[in-house]
Amino acid sequence: MRYYQCEKYPIEFVVSENIDKCFATHNHVGHYIVSLAVQGEVTVYLENRKLVCHEGDVFTIPPYALHSVCQERGACLLSMCVGTAFVAETDSETAEGIVRELLKDAVGQGIFGKTQEEKLLASMQAIFRVQDESGRKMDTGIKILADRITSHPEFELSIETLAAEIFVSKYYLIRKFKRSVGLTPHQFCIQNRIRKAQSLLDAEKAISRIAVEMGFYDQSHFDKAFQKIVGISPSEYVESKRMIQKST
Repeated sequence: MRYYQCEKYPIEFVVSENIDKCFATHNHVGHYIVSLAVQGEVTVYLENRKLVCHEGDVFTIPPYALHSVCQERGACLLSMCVGTAFVAETDSETAEGIVRELLKDAVGQGIFGKTQEEKLLASMQAIFRVQDESGRKMDTGIKILADRITSHPEFELSIETLAAEIFVSKYYLIRKFKRSVGLTPHQFCIQNRIRKAQSLLDAEKAISRIAVEMGFYDQSHFDKAFQKIVGISPSEYVESKRMIQKST
């Protein structure tokens, strides 16, 4: 897996190939994901639908949408991750122009080809359609807790503490949270710890230090959780990260 990040905007390209893996059910809170099957077959379970994607097929995953992805070794999947804040704060015409330049840079660096560039550019319109048409309804109390966990997942908050904040029992909270978010509070917290760790990992900072900062018992515990969610180890992730050299 290879990750190409833009310094100026919350946009990232991920190339996933030569793996044989099914990623467990999860969601992305801070990004819209557009994925393009470059070769082979990729099976996606998105909410209550099963999508079997072949070369040239594109699928879009909105924030909070529960999904899992199964990819065979011969398949190649190219994903564009676009931050929710960027989509909310940027009009579609400006966003399309920024993405067009980033895609051009990526093609120039050989990350992918012109065909993939055109497919991903066209997908920006789909992202804005999803934003306009499918806002996920969430109970106010659950939204407050979800936002709090997302912002500071490294803080250890017991189910009892979270339940007391919205005046419900811990059993009711677990059921209601999972119904709204798709994951239990604990699963959601671990997922967001790993997402935050991804943004902190670089060649200059010790993995063991980040593991502790994110609330894991030790590096071994962190490594297992990271591998399960991201698909590669933290050290492999650091090695796979690249910057898109020219930012618009």
